[in-house]
Amino acid sequence: MQAVARLGAEPFPLRLPQRIVADVQISVGWMHAGYPIMCHLESVQELINEKLIRTKGLWGPVHELGRNQQRQEWEFPPHTTEATCNLWCVYVHETVLGIPRSRANIALWPPVREKRVRIYLSKGPNVKNWNAWTALETYLQLQEAFGWEPFIRLFTEYRNQTNLPTDNVDKMNLWVKMFSHQVQKNLAPFFEAWAWPIQKEVATSLAYLPEWKENIMKLYLLTQMPH
Repeated sequence: MQAVARLGAEPFPLRLPQRIVADVQISVGWMHAGYPIMCHLESVQELINEKLIRTKGLWGPVHELGRNQQRQEWEFPPHTTEATCNLWCVYVHETVLGIPRSRANIALWPPVREKRVRIYLSKGPNVKNWNAWTALETYLQLQEAFGWEPFIRLFTEYRNQTNLPTDNVDKMNLWVKMFSHQVQKNLAPFFEAWAWPIQKEVATSLAYLPEWKENIMKLYLLTQMPH
């Protein structure tokens, strides 16, 4: 729970208790977020067997803990609803359980990740198709380049801001500006490669920052087969 709070830049203990309740029947799905998080009785062993947790991980429950950490200020529904919560899965598995992302979930196996990006680009990148695992990839590329600290600082910064935008386009542009400032790189071209709706004034305002030369999306675009 400390790791969950740390990534979200939240004080620990968390303000709201994170309880998981197992029941014979729950309102929706196999497991869902909320206060409490609900799951079926079949999931109990997964939650209490430490040896199993340390070898196979705990993706489902941490996914729901991540859902409880999502904030509307930096969420872009419906695109990121099932994406950003998985940042907590990756963070907890790697920093607490010592399970690398590629082993924590088959969806994060490197060849699977690369194929997903190439399929997204081959269809003509469009934010309409930027959802779930595809959306998570954008955040993972940033994390792999810059670490977790920019995310933690950014979540802190969001909490201290007022009059934040409420529509997706403005919220996405604010994220681009704030993350670029955190890492002191112009990330507008990176997000444009992902087909984010970058506003001209935002791109112009970031032009003074150094180019992100290691932008992995440039490599994808250079090696992408024409469709």
